[in-house]
Amino acid sequence: MRISLKVKTCIMVFIITAVLCAASIIGTNIALTNIIKQQFTSKADSMTSAISAVIDGGKVALVKDEVLKIYNRTENKVSNEDWGSEEHEAYINLYSDILDMPEFKSMQEWLRKVQDQGNFLYVYIITPDKENARMIYIIDASYEDFCMPGSFDPFTKSDYAVLEHPMDGVPVDIVVTEEYGWTLAVGKPVLDENGEIIGYLCADADMTEIMKIKDHYLLSIGGVLVGLAVLTGILGMVAVNYFVIRPVNILSSASIEYCKEDDKNEHHKFEDLQIHTKDEIGDLANSMIQMEKDINEHVANLIRTANELIQSREKEAELTEAANIDVLTQVRNKRAFVAEEEKKDEEIKNGTAKFGVAVIDMNNLKTINDTYGHEKGDEAIKDLCSRICNTFKHSPVYRIGGDEFVVILENQDLENRDRLVSTFTETFKKEEQKKPWRGTSAALGCKLYDKKLHNKFSDVFKAADAEMYKQKVQMKQKR
Repeated sequence: MRISLKVKTCIMVFIITAVLCAASIIGTNIALTNIIKQQFTSKADSMTSAISAVIDGGKVALVKDEVLKIYNRTENKVSNEDWGSEEHEAYINLYSDILDMPEFKSMQEWLRKVQDQGNFLYVYIITPDKENARMIYIIDASYEDFCMPGSFDPFTKSDYAVLEHPMDGVPVDIVVTEEYGWTLAVGKPVLDENGEIIGYLCADADMTEIMKIKDHYLLSIGGVLVGLAVLTGILGMVAVNYFVIRPVNILSSASIEYCKEDDKNEHHKFEDLQIHTKDEIGDLANSMIQMEKDINEHVANLIRTANELIQSREKEAELTEAANIDVLTQVRNKRAFVAEEEKKDEEIKNGTAKFGVAVIDMNNLKTINDTYGHEKGDEAIKDLCSRICNTFKHSPVYRIGGDEFVVILENQDLENRDRLVSTFTETFKKEEQKKPWRGTSAALGCKLYDKKLHNKFSDVFKAADAEMYKQKVQMKQKR
């Protein structure tokens, strides 16, 4: 059977157009999906990092301790996989008293504010049972489908990464289910004042609506392209040449020129073409014009988003800085001390280290607290901290314990250490005339880094700490 060239051309054009339509839709779908995932992942990761840095680890630790007490002594534990069963209800009721803990109520209310303001589906804190491969809920901010403290789920694939790299947190996991649609989950570690992991702050974000918008956009583009394929197959050789090939070539040229321009200004390539064929090609041209407008608007939104992200990172930096400051004395805390210890170890490794360590421990803090109250004890701690800072003005001061401070001697303070230590000791004699809780004394031990004796920062610290305790013993013997 003879087939005309016109029919062959129409069939060929139809097939090519159909293939291009499918490739465009698939490629656009993949690209948009990846962009959406990256945006959601970046936002969720940044927000959970910032939140976990400022959360009250002390309250979380108290709730966790109560949960684990019950969990560890309970023999018949029932997983959330049996949700709704009598056995599961009986198991979670063992933890009902925890709901009345002030720390639990306070943290749940705080997490719910974070959940509402951050537009998260769920925000919750969990801790791993490594031996049994379970994730135990500590505090859940959900209003519905609330997971009781002590309830648990078996490890997922992403949860096992916590065992290998605990400080990295729970890695980003994007899942699609019939019940919840597209959901993104990520978790970051919650640390106590010693830098130890208490648990993981997790947040689940809903991606379903944005995916529906994406699918609607793809459906519209697909409809236009499919209509184009049918039209070109019917019109034939002449119609294809005049009504399809020529306008498509114009659009193709505009697209090529459009892609060559990489500046941040708005583009009007398609709008300047002035294609008015009043058919599907015209619709496509209008769609491209609209797409061009949408892209221009999207680029503007991306620039705004980038600026907002910069501001968010600056805010995150501020929060990180705040996390390194001791609330009572306003000097650096144990978290900052650990970070500085790592820097000094690197300097020792590189052969550039030059520093000393002074360890200072207050005497009789317990007596002050017991006799005059903790408020006076705090006043005594702040008074001691002020004397330390006024003496060692050119070196960083850290509060690493209740009544223990560390000074990393640098610059002028390192050179004048003997005079400064003597000055610091003399200040106690002047303080004796003050109120009892302000005239307290402290033991001080000081050591310089010696590359022949010390292999790491902790060696210098331990030596200074030993000197401090030696002086403390001598001071007790003189009383």
